[in-house]
Order: sequence, then structure tokens, then C-alpha cells
Amino acid sequence: MLSIATVALGADIPLVSFSSDAPSPVTHKWTALNDPVMGGQSTSRVEVENSVLNFTGVCAIVPSLNAPGFITAVAGHGMFSGEKFVDVSSCEGLKIVAKDYTSGYKGYRISFGTAKPPGGKFFAQGYKANMLPTVGSFGEISIPFTNFTDFWDDASGNPMHTCAENKEYCPDSKTLTNMKTMSIWAEGVEGKIHLEMKSITGYGCSATVESA
Repeated sequence: MLSIATVALGADIPLVSFSSDAPSPVTHKWTALNDPVMGGQSTSRVEVENSVLNFTGVCAIVPSLNAPGFITAVAGHGMFSGEKFVDVSSCEGLKIVAKDYTSGYKGYRISFGTAKPPGGKFFAQGYKANMLPTVGSFGEISIPFTNFTDFWDDASGNPMHTCAENKEYCPDSKTLTNMKTMSIWAEGVEGKIHLEMKSITGYGCSATVESA
């Protein structure tokens, strides 16, 4: 007779791949969404090519705010639509394989889901964290889920309240079971960007195994 046991293995779970050979649960349609919807002047190009996400563009000053805006590469479009993502609710965080060509641009961020906290900013939705890719060569970035918060400033992208301050702002199990949407951002820092990304996985995950 078989029994089911959950064992903490520290395993990785593939979440996003940009390879044409990858199975459908980890491949998604990626498009650009930039700050001209907010009156800004930023531009970007988002393409999946040669098994990487190629994200290039300019994060420009928004005239009405006199501050830098944002550009994003988006899978799913938040409250307007969504895609099915792999369950990473048993994981500790996200591991990203990426390369920055722009000498250390400091405005990269990643967000997922559609959560909005009580009192949160109107245009801010989902859990967001800063992302610091390696420059000049592909490398791994590990971002614990405790680095993410859904209480962030929709003008700058900076956190207003963190998960460390209050667990209410940490990613919840429902979102981690199916993120529905994910965005890669260049935000709040003026400049040209060129980012390539190979994959995103959940790390530190537990696994369910069958035993006799």
C-alpha cells in the first residue's frame, strides 16, 4: 500500500522558460507595456528569441511627474487577463538566470500576481521585488519570497511597506499556486536598458513522493 509523504528536498521547480523546446506550462506570451499609458515617454521592445527573453528600451522622464517612468515585459495582463502558471507555493523564492548589458542599471524589478493591500496605491498590483542581474554574462539571481511586497509606490516602484514589517504584505499561497501574471520591470531609474533572461525557477521547494 502506498502512502504520500511531503519531503523537504530543496529542489527547484521550473516556472518560466523561453526555450521553444520547453513544455507549455512554463512558456508564456510576453508583450511590452510601458508608461505612455500614464503620459510618459518610455519605449521598449520585448521579444522571445534564441531561447531568451530579449528586453530592450529606454526608461524616460514622465513630464507630468518630472520623474522616471517604467517599461515592462509582461506575461498575462493582471486584472484584465491571466495565464496559468506552475505552482511554486512550496518554494522559498525565485531563481532567475539573466544578463544585463547596461553596466548595472539599478531599476530592474520583477512582480507577479494581482494582489492589492488595503490602503495600497491605485495603480500598484501584485507582489514586487528589486532584481539585480549580473552584468556582461549570464548568472543566477535568487530572490526570497520574503523580499516581495504588494504594498509599493506606483510612481517609483519602491516598497512602502515590506513583508519583513508585516506578513500581511508577503506573497500568499493562493498567488504562489498560480501567479496568473508576471512582469519584468525597468522602473524609477532613467536610462537605456538591455536585459536577456533564460529562465525563472522556484528554489528551495519541497516535493511530494510516494512510499510503500
